[in-house]
Amino acid sequence: MSETVKGLPFQGFSEAERNAVEIVITDVDDTITRNGKLYPNALQALWKLKRMGKMIVLLTGGSAGWADVYIRQWPVDAVIAEGGALILAHSKGGGIVYKFNPMIDPMFQKKKENLMKLTAGLQLSSDQFARMYDIAYDKKHLSAEEAKTLKGMVQAAGGHWSESSIHINVSFGNFSKRSALLFFMDALFDIKAARIMEHGIYLGDSLNDEDLFSFMPLSVGMHSVEDNRSAFSFLPSYITSGYGGDGFSEVVRSLAAPNS
Repeated sequence: MSETVKGLPFQGFSEAERNAVEIVITDVDDTITRNGKLYPNALQALWKLKRMGKMIVLLTGGSAGWADVYIRQWPVDAVIAEGGALILAHSKGGGIVYKFNPMIDPMFQKKKENLMKLTAGLQLSSDQFARMYDIAYDKKHLSAEEAKTLKGMVQAAGGHWSESSIHINVSFGNFSKRSALLFFMDALFDIKAARIMEHGIYLGDSLNDEDLFSFMPLSVGMHSVEDNRSAFSFLPSYITSGYGGDGFSEVVRSLAAPNS
């Protein structure tokens, strides 16, 4: 992999890249799923990763409710949800550990309620009822002018704005996907940043993934990154030919040993 050129068409990993990867960190919406659905090829790819012995960590802006489904139903080790506000992970005893980010604003509930009142006319995500800490607005129902106005209101309310392929997410606290990943991996698994960078890979699809694209030496974006290439300040190492779960499946096939 080139150390300088990013956003290359994905044509498979080198042997060195393949052998280095022990931890697969991935977004969910439009990275594993496509158009809001989990298709068989992506689910099979997740199970393939598990059979290969990889640690699988989901890092998503999705709700705590969705995270609870993922950790129970999908073959994953941990789910960091709501943009880094909380983690659900399997414990050694077979149960599920729930841990919340200490950098959440202690006044988040009041700030969240106030902003939701001020923006009552805007369409919330369909899973807002299952969210504990953040607010998610449905992008497809926001005009450019409404999005601009919303961003100003978020800043005035002391919130943080991030944009996925489907939502505008608003959080309250001094954390991000990247900082939450490093905190939770250390706190729960004693895995430090150096190991994540040396033995991890990050998969994503949208603008809220570029902080991880810039941090991880090895990263892959789904084809939607190519469609929106000019909007990115930091591109992933590679970009798949497929969208969503199709691109995810491309990556997993290449991570597998030849003829496996």
